[in-house]
Amino acid sequence: MRLHEAGQLAKPALFLCDRDELREQAWEKLSKAFPKGSVRIVKTERGQNAAKNAKVHIATYQTLGLDDEDQSYASFLTEHYPENAFSVIVIDECHRSAWGRWSEVLKRNPDAIHIGLTATPRQLRESKHQTADDVAITANNLGYFGDPVYEYTLIQAQEDGYLAACEIVKLKPSIDWKTFTREEVLAAKPIDARTGKYILPEDIKAQYVAKNFDDDILLPERINAMCADLFKRLCEHGGPEQKVIIFCTRDLHADRVAMQMQRLYAAWCKENGQTPKDHYAFKCTAEGGSDLIEPMRGSGERCFIACTVDLLATGVDIERLNAVVFFRYLESSILFYQMVGRGTRIHEETQKYKFWLYDYTGVTDLFGTDFITAPAKPRVKKPGGDDGGDGGDDGGGGDDDPLPLPEIKTGHDGTVVMQGRYILQERLVDGVRREVAVPLDEYRQEMVARVLREAATLHDFRGLWVETQKRRQLIDHLLGEHYSPDTVRELVGLAECDHFDLFAHYGYREKALKRPEREAAYLSAQAPWFASVDDKTAIVLKGIGHQFGLGGTDALESEYLWEVPDIRRAGGLAALRQLGKPVDVLREAKVRLFGV
Repeated sequence: MRLHEAGQLAKPALFLCDRDELREQAWEKLSKAFPKGSVRIVKTERGQNAAKNAKVHIATYQTLGLDDEDQSYASFLTEHYPENAFSVIVIDECHRSAWGRWSEVLKRNPDAIHIGLTATPRQLRESKHQTADDVAITANNLGYFGDPVYEYTLIQAQEDGYLAACEIVKLKPSIDWKTFTREEVLAAKPIDARTGKYILPEDIKAQYVAKNFDDDILLPERINAMCADLFKRLCEHGGPEQKVIIFCTRDLHADRVAMQMQRLYAAWCKENGQTPKDHYAFKCTAEGGSDLIEPMRGSGERCFIACTVDLLATGVDIERLNAVVFFRYLESSILFYQMVGRGTRIHEETQKYKFWLYDYTGVTDLFGTDFITAPAKPRVKKPGGDDGGDGGDDGGGGDDDPLPLPEIKTGHDGTVVMQGRYILQERLVDGVRREVAVPLDEYRQEMVARVLREAATLHDFRGLWVETQKRRQLIDHLLGEHYSPDTVRELVGLAECDHFDLFAHYGYREKALKRPEREAAYLSAQAPWFASVDDKTAIVLKGIGHQFGLGGTDALESEYLWEVPDIRRAGGLAALRQLGKPVDVLREAKVRLFGV
């Protein structure tokens, strides 16, 4: 839009993406920014390009005919667009390989501005087996686009209030500490999870460790335990009918998880006398279920729990998403960050300013790791042994694998062990600032210790807090050291309290009052003060308490305080002059408010 307003779109702009969902999403958002009819989706209508006269053309690689390796025919791109047809080309999700056939759109428009959008500034680890195309660009978007012209970290966006705060809950199924040998698996009489037939000894691997679970071996008790633990946590924090994505290991695993979550929900509805909602839990993978993405995004009445492998890993915005859950192991930091990003959208209409990240497999250890990818290698399955991959393929096991998938009942008690609550913070690691998952209690204690260095007692803190400049300096100091009072307040369950009560509670052992509670206590305790002054002055003093109840300390430091109808009609600042300088009277009112 800025380029259009600056007169830089003498030729059309092209927004290029790789999935229908991203195309529709781009059209919806860009259409709101441009005049009606200026944004069109590229498609054939009566033999012509439907976007021919638009200012912004939105296309997938497939629409332009750039997804086929056969270059013996003319593509939609070459048929409908001459060379240098575009002023600007925006490549969405540009961490994907840009040097397949769709690179033609860049080669044919060398004079256009090429803009790559990604949350993944990806680099390719050098390999002895690099091809010429790998060297030219492959998955290394830095190699093509150069250093980012603008970067904005996840933590910066959370601290600035543009992305939702994240509480990390680390958990671990107790069975994940166990290694199953071939002998133990055979003794459990394994069946093929797909066919139900017994499995031959030669199809059993030598051993199975946690990272193999659900991919190379299926353990129903483990799935049931994880689902039960997750369902209980959802019920404890907002109820079961929340929008959630569960990342599973493979299609069959997603199927089992969806069925178990549906069973738990049906039992909960029966117990609570409620009618179950349609499609509470559903599988959403390359094998099916993508038609339910849109109802999940837009409806509050159906499609709550999406069980996927990686179909929802990138691009798709589900603004009302309350939790991101990992039931699968990962080695790719790129894929991990993409998956976590699904939960970071704020949704003001439903007051969604935080989300839960439930980590059952230790994947949050990938926070702060580099986005470096090994060159792709073909995976070769070997009967009874490990695959031929390099361990970096996190696409999930394909359910068209020819080998049997052992399923056993272990007799294990199926418990899940709580390993702590964490919050993200930037810290120096080997001389580089990186995102680190810090235990929530440790983060909170460090933040409070920083406050105590400036105000050793509650009396000192109250005196600092009522002075606008000193209070703002304190908050600036905390933010400058990457401590977010807003985030802590959300995560410790004090969202209805002012920052004053957050610090008073954890720093000076005072009871934390909600904003309306502090307002009510102030109005009650200061009734004699109000009675001793002029009626209009009393109205203003009471109004100060009421505005705190609505908006906290910030509301008392806003210029709009004096535009509140009751306060303005009573005379505002002028009404306080009966008691002295208005600034001194306001300060005294704050002292009394924070002294109750």
